[in-house]
Amino acid sequence: MDVKIMNPFLDAGLSVFETMFGIGSTNKEPYLLPVDQGHPWEISGLLGVTGDYSGIVAFRLHKNLAYKMLELSGMGGLKGEEQEEMARQLVSEFTNIVSGNAVSNITSSLTVSPPVTISGRNHLISWPRNYPVIAIPFTTKYGPYEVDICFK
Repeated sequence: MDVKIMNPFLDAGLSVFETMFGIGSTNKEPYLLPVDQGHPWEISGLLGVTGDYSGIVAFRLHKNLAYKMLELSGMGGLKGEEQEEMARQLVSEFTNIVSGNAVSNITSSLTVSPPVTISGRNHLISWPRNYPVIAIPFTTKYGPYEVDICFK
């Protein structure tokens, strides 16, 4: 995958996490995601990108990190289903912001779809079979997250 596409997502993942939540992140080495294997993530925010490039972006994390993000954004007193729903909405919005920032730093003409979330342990994402999915893992003091990108 072209670094002109990958690097803006890496940079946006780092800067938006710090700006929105005051949580420093460290990225690890990107890798080719094996799409047919299980994964540990409990929430994924997804959006589509079309234009000069087309593809899918996913922001993936564990519920504990999503709950910490809620707490740091001033909504830490929620419980039960209300907490679950707000965590999904926050992940959706975060996905939108990271992708919007990344796309604005790519010189190609691109359009971003509204984000959606999928939740549940080892949930399934039907990635396109003809294109590689690059995973960019990040760590924080509250747990890991990952930005996965698949573009043609």
